[in-house]
Amino acid sequence: MTGRRYHQHCALAKSLDLVGDRWTLLIVRELLDGPKRYVDLHEGLVTIPTDTLATRLRGLERDGLVERVQLPAPADRSVYELTEAGRGLEAVVDAYVSWGLDLITQRDPDDVVRPQWLVRAVRSLLRPDREGVDLVLALRTPDGDAALHITDRHAEGVDPSTPADVTLTATVEDLAAALAPDRARRLVAEQRLRAEGPPAQLRRLADLFGAADATA
Repeated sequence: MTGRRYHQHCALAKSLDLVGDRWTLLIVRELLDGPKRYVDLHEGLVTIPTDTLATRLRGLERDGLVERVQLPAPADRSVYELTEAGRGLEAVVDAYVSWGLDLITQRDPDDVVRPQWLVRAVRSLLRPDREGVDLVLALRTPDGDAALHITDRHAEGVDPSTPADVTLTATVEDLAAALAPDRARRLVAEQRLRAEGPPAQLRRLADLFGAADATA
């Protein structure tokens, strides 16, 4: 339990006792993609002070949300990974991402952008009851590329060079806006979003999340 507590016998308050500090959920966001070395976490979080990262990781370890493990040879290195309790925060992170999509349709001048963060946005909006899907979605932006493999059971980030079934090309801001079905068609009409792929795959994606609705 962190030193800064609400002292309220409430599930929300007690949850925030553990993960309410600045940077904590962003560390969880990074680790949801898999175990990472300290240096990789620091690089992924971009602007976090190194002492803050060390403090937050110690707190997450103490509270049983993160653990440090030693990978066997030939890797032979120490990494941080989420515990079962830590992985349970994925739904919380996805809820924040879904709620905040409108907040990234415009970019502040000093905002850092990583296209792979869009993968989390897509994952947060996919229908959980999807069936019979197996496709690679590529996201192309002026800031770089990202991709994810979507199946019935998972949606995982993959190497951006992976051959794609469907490719969406736009700025990060327009891709974020396109995740809302009512905006995607307008963005295509304005030539701010380009969707490429076989018609059947475009229609399949349209069934899964809103951006491809513009291609139907």
